[in-house]
Amino acid sequence: MTVTDFSSALHAAFDAPDPREAVNRIKNVVANELSQTDARATVKKTDFFNHSFAPDLVLSWPNERERFVFLKSDTRPNILRDDVEAIRKHDPIVFVLDPVVENPLITDETGPPVRSDDTLLADARGMEVLIHSRHAEPVVGLASSAVLQGGRGLLTAREAETMASSVAAGFNGAQHLDTASTAAAVTEISGHFDQRRTSRLLRFLGAVWVGSGGAVSNFPGEQDVTGDLDGTALEFLLELPPIEDYEFWRRIGRPLTLESISQLRVDSDSENLQYLVGSNLDVLHARACRILERQQELGESETSEFRWNIEREMLSLRGSRSITYFAAKVDELKVDAQEGDGISLQELLRRAEQRRIPISELELATPTRTVSYATVNRDDVAHDEELLKLSRTFSSTAYVQSAVASLFGSRPLVCDFPSRTGKGRTTAKFPLGAFAPTALSLLTSLTTGEQEALARVTRHYVEEQRQAALFSIDAIPTRQVSGSAPNLPSDRNEIEP
Repeated sequence: MTVTDFSSALHAAFDAPDPREAVNRIKNVVANELSQTDARATVKKTDFFNHSFAPDLVLSWPNERERFVFLKSDTRPNILRDDVEAIRKHDPIVFVLDPVVENPLITDETGPPVRSDDTLLADARGMEVLIHSRHAEPVVGLASSAVLQGGRGLLTAREAETMASSVAAGFNGAQHLDTASTAAAVTEISGHFDQRRTSRLLRFLGAVWVGSGGAVSNFPGEQDVTGDLDGTALEFLLELPPIEDYEFWRRIGRPLTLESISQLRVDSDSENLQYLVGSNLDVLHARACRILERQQELGESETSEFRWNIEREMLSLRGSRSITYFAAKVDELKVDAQEGDGISLQELLRRAEQRRIPISELELATPTRTVSYATVNRDDVAHDEELLKLSRTFSSTAYVQSAVASLFGSRPLVCDFPSRTGKGRTTAKFPLGAFAPTALSLLTSLTTGEQEALARVTRHYVEEQRQAALFSIDAIPTRQVSGSAPNLPSDRNEIEP
């Protein structure tokens, strides 16, 4: 909706013959304008209109405080000043239906000083500038969201244009370590948002600055920008046009956890999500996974590629024939298993051999018998002659129900084949870079193309391990399984069983 469209819709609303219907239409027009400014906001209409103390609209967000919106049609400075003074204790948004020509928050030298607070006085033109700017520069969407949550001061077209251009230039400046443009954005942000939103926006710029290779000490401004990115800021970063910089995403992602990523709301086609997860496979740890079969959707191209996705509040790895969900705890797997039979012993040994995965114990079952087979020292049982002899005594209906694989030589991964679920025994967790290919290789039968695609989607984990091994012989464990990724120290402590 352009300013002209907004004005036309507003005039049409005022012309409604029924006064109550006119009020409802006016609120709908403004609510639509606010929703376009921040699609994450929930806009609720109240039973009041142009009231001195009761809001016309209420904005809300998950885990954020509500914000009142008061609609005003009289733009005379003295009237507006009195209206703002009466409600400013709520730190509201005063949305003026006509353009604001003169700032009523500024008095002359003989008048009383204007109290500094977090009230936002805005008109439709200012909101429209933010709406159009976020389409041209997606990063402005972060600022427009922050405006509704904690914007302060005056927001007309001129202020909105300055804010949008400054935030866009500041993001570009932080990417290129341009001190001047980044400092200008810091100044602009500090003057137009409350303390909480100022801190968030500056942490966002600071994270981009550090992700681009800059030192925290050189970030312009006196504010503390060392905190982690909040979910909203990270979501906006992921929705930006692709940033094809492995080191950038690696620096951004070091403080993240699987739990924090799983809470993000990101489009399934986000290329930046692929970079973020793929660059941090060594610090994102999971304890459990579950694999479901899937059919290719209508219009979906036939490919064996795997892509990271977030759905049902879980990080997943989607392929052409399956989707694998990962969780930090077993009870956080929010999908029901597709129960089936186990697999044959020969099939298990074939899958384990493909990736040289040691199997320390397993359970065979027929309709009437169950046999558990294990080694004392967690050795690989795959080539035990005794096991092979035992399997021959069973009928062709014998299936492997579960098996325990040893990752990194010490952490047991329990694979349940009927439910295609893998989980660490006791408190064992695994980096996704090792967990994903191991679980998929054991719990499913991968084609050659899928094996190659799985190697590509986890390539940064493998490349990082190999690169470190060239310079740090001590980092390689003494007992390694040929063909598997070496176990190197990550930036956080592993949880041992």
